[in-house]
Amino acid sequence: MVHLPIVPEWFLGYDIILELAFAIITLIVSIYAFKIYKLSGQRQSKFFGIAFLFISIAYFIQSFLNFVILSKLNENICRGLKIASVNFLNSIGIYAYIIFFGIGLITLTYMTLRIKSAKIYSLLLIIILLSFLSSSNTLYLFYLLSSVLLIYIFIHYLMNYLKNKQAKTLLVLVAFAFLLFGSIHFIFSVNHGLYYVIGHFLELIAYLFILINLILVVKK
Repeated sequence: MVHLPIVPEWFLGYDIILELAFAIITLIVSIYAFKIYKLSGQRQSKFFGIAFLFISIAYFIQSFLNFVILSKLNENICRGLKIASVNFLNSIGIYAYIIFFGIGLITLTYMTLRIKSAKIYSLLLIIILLSFLSSSNTLYLFYLLSSVLLIYIFIHYLMNYLKNKQAKTLLVLVAFAFLLFGSIHFIFSVNHGLYYVIGHFLELIAYLFILINLILVVKK
């Protein structure tokens, strides 16, 4: 079952624009990560690119379906697909977003654990995705587990910064801190629209920081 977040009426449309921006930014992040992988051969960069590719797909799906639901086209599409309600279409979009974004986060977490085991990676995918899809409150559990995964990712980059204390490392650390805070805000967005808005802007800052860091690495 999906409990839809409360979106402030004044924010409708803006959230779609931001989600499309997230999709484009994370796609560029993925491309730059693969460029770094080709230049350096670093396994971490490859997984970083794969993770953000899935995250980008998640945002493209979310932005497109939210646009369809908001626009006048939703009535015609629902008739054509014989979908009983717009809410059902919305639920499909949320489940697709959860699956692709979840795979991205799990891939990032797997990367930070520095484990070379396809079995462990597939186990993480199966357990976490099944938890998302079988929950009585899918969206709430998704935000909760995403926050837990982001805590592990944040700790990884915190340890990296404490070892190196470089500006670029700090940039990534701050980016994942914003993603973590954004995910925590989304936990409360199920009942409070303001948290939904704050979560989106925290994500925007985070993805821009990550992109800037990768651009600096490639230029160097």
